Amino acid sequence: MEYYEIRDTDDNFINEYKATVDHSEAEWITKLSELKEKLANKQFRDSWSFGKLKAFDFSRHLYQPLIHFSNNDILKISPVPLNEGEYEFVKDLKEYFISSPEILEEKELLLLRNQSKGKGVGFFEAENFYPDFIIWIVHDDKQYVSFIDPKGLTRVHGFDDPKIRFHRTIKDIENRLGDPNIVLNSFIISNTFRREIAWWSKGSTKEQDFSNKHVLFQKEDKTTYISELIETTLASS
Repeated sequence: MEYYEIRDTDDNFINEYKATVDHSEAEWITKLSELKEKLANKQFRDSWSFGKLKAFDFSRHLYQPLIHFSNNDILKISPVPLNEGEYEFVKDLKEYFISSPEILEEKELLLLRNQSKGKGVGFFEAENFYPDFIIWIVHDDKQYVSFIDPKGLTRVHGFDDPKIRFHRTIKDIENRLGDPNIVLNSFIISNTFRREIAWWSKGSTKEQDFSNKHVLFQKEDKTTYISELIETTLASS
């Protein structure tokens, strides 16, 4: 395992999306052609939507646009679009960034969606875990690199799950790689309510029980979980 400089030839960068629709779906074909033309002519701005399909941008993401859509029998999109939890995470991060919090002054924030097996960054130490996103916060010569995975937790069996434990495992990786200017972190963004997995802490719903394990809650802590993620990242070493 090693650090490497990410380039635009990396498999995590998407040059095109492929949309597949039956030739009888005239309205979908018209709308998809409209989106294609906007992108080709560099006229795409902020967001575009039709039905449940949404294309949107975020200036700190390393390519544009991102797409949110629940695949159905009418339309298939490849690579797989963002699901609801992933979309909400990017939207919340964008809103946080636009608010220009003082904590990000003189720092650069960057985001990249991590592709799945075979293309993205994966960790065999956590049973071939491919987190959904990578965040960089760059400050002078230091890079804080965090791996973020929004997910439901009703089927995750407690704090001993390898994806949850990864917040500790990644510090071991950081120590092995030995670059003092790179700080690694991992976070799980739960779109399951804390009360639904209270049994993880033997009946406790204390926020700190989960925060200490880098498990943040997207729904009940909607206005604070991004700031907690950023603050925890910058406080780590």
